[in-house]
Amino acid sequence: MRNLPPPIFIFSSIVFQAFSGIFAKMAALSLQDITMMVYLTNVFYILSLFCLVLQAVVWQQALVHYPLSFLYPFMSLTNFVVLFASTILFHEGITSANILGLAFISGGITLFSHFSGGDS
Repeated sequence: MRNLPPPIFIFSSIVFQAFSGIFAKMAALSLQDITMMVYLTNVFYILSLFCLVLQAVVWQQALVHYPLSFLYPFMSLTNFVVLFASTILFHEGITSANILGLAFISGGITLFSHFSGGDS
């Protein structure tokens, strides 16, 4: 994994975190009963957990290349992926408050990454 370019780890971490939430929503919508066996056999729940494991692995690799204070704001980008996926997959609406919130997140990430520098 160390031969991959470091930004791949940031991007992968965001994607796996977002997909974990998306699969968790799909699991919640598909559950008929709440028992341990139902959770353990629900494919969406298993995929959600699998994405969390993958996210943890690539996050550790990202931490090798960048300081935590630089990396952590990028996890907010998960909000973008989840918002648009929830609109497409679950037919949830996007409000002006959602757009304004994402604009603030984007501005904060841009400022923070510009002034904190990611070179290590």
